[in-house]
Amino acid sequence: MPPLDLTHIRQHHTVAELIALGKARRQATSFEQLGVFTPVKRNAGDYLRHVREMLVPELLPLRRERMSASAFAFFRGSVELMDYDLDYQASTEIPAVVCGDAHLGNFGFYASPERRLVFDLNDFDEAGVHPWEWDLRRLLVSIFLAARDSNFKPKKVEKLVQAASASYRDALQRMFDQTTLDRFYRDNEVQAVLNFGGAPEDTADLIAGLVKKAQKRNSEQVVRKFTVTNSRGERQFKENAPRSVHVDRQTTHDLKVGIQDYLLNVRTDVALLLSQYEVTDIIRHSVGVGSFGSLCYLVLLTSTDGSHLVLQIKEALPTRQVGSRSRPALTAAMELTEGQRIVSSQRILQATSDAFLGYFQVGDKSFYVRQFRDMKESIDIPTLDWGQFQAYANTCAMILAKAHAQSPTAAMIRGYVGHSTKFDEAMAKWAAAYVTQVDNDYQDFLEG
Repeated sequence: MPPLDLTHIRQHHTVAELIALGKARRQATSFEQLGVFTPVKRNAGDYLRHVREMLVPELLPLRRERMSASAFAFFRGSVELMDYDLDYQASTEIPAVVCGDAHLGNFGFYASPERRLVFDLNDFDEAGVHPWEWDLRRLLVSIFLAARDSNFKPKKVEKLVQAASASYRDALQRMFDQTTLDRFYRDNEVQAVLNFGGAPEDTADLIAGLVKKAQKRNSEQVVRKFTVTNSRGERQFKENAPRSVHVDRQTTHDLKVGIQDYLLNVRTDVALLLSQYEVTDIIRHSVGVGSFGSLCYLVLLTSTDGSHLVLQIKEALPTRQVGSRSRPALTAAMELTEGQRIVSSQRILQATSDAFLGYFQVGDKSFYVRQFRDMKESIDIPTLDWGQFQAYANTCAMILAKAHAQSPTAAMIRGYVGHSTKFDEAMAKWAAAYVTQVDNDYQDFLEG
């Protein structure tokens, strides 16, 4: 089986036929059924432990600390629990290439190869082919959780969750007002996103500030922040144990060998560019919440002209659908082609991707590569006022729909969701019920 199996989403029907097939799916799985959360018997601790066993032991205390900050932080770091539960919920059974972890914190800004700032999904560790509604469910649950952290009124939040679902429906329908090729060439440049979503003025002002901040983030800024000059006049990374530590000689050798393999699957122009650089330092540097604890490295490359480039190399673990009825238990042996899965999914789901995106394998471990912090910026969700939070949630739902529209089965999704607010009410009902499940799991985690 290939790293990303697209067999089940290839279609030979017309768009009109696919829309009709999607509508017909409502007979098998109604909106009402889709809105019922079915509790699943499981021991959350067992599934969290399966994942911990694949992580760096010395980073586990910090990972636990990050996940303990709030129910939303726990939700971000425990995708394996929701993945397990989703496998037992009513489903449309319409597959698509999905992000797999489409919560509010996994959208952000980054530079396109043309140096334009875009807004899009930015995490694909859990990506693959699954029922499309898994992504929307996770997004809506995250809206409830993030809004609660900001003390927004519950009734207003419930309406917002329904509105976000409607934004997803509307964006998907608008994508099908375009041709297949136009859907592929979608524009997620920041101004285009604002125009597509009709963002209010205060949100546009917020975005303008973030754009200015992001534009200051380039390789040389990263070098100034993350490195120091040693006694030999050479740049090297700062240490901040246990989060940031230099690697041993064997790891350095293995990664250098891996980078040579990586150069075989990046664009030819990028490979030629990188031939002008040499690796001058490497550290293990952990980031985020969900992936914190997995192997992650920063590689400092120095050019023949003395300028620098920083690449991030992240371990590509298997998706965390552990022990469910349709997936095997999570094991390291499954990892061999995961980097390719993540890179392929990212290229499908993003409107435009990092030019340095690639992958390689070292021994039984798979890794993917991207440029570190190149004009990357994210929304600081707790700082948003109510109007900004509304706009952000709806924009994320819109972006998700544009990503799903890349799958040939997307017309079936459009047919299924239709124009009815009953769909939005059902999705909001399910998400609200699942928040209780998250709270229970979070409490067990704190007490464990």
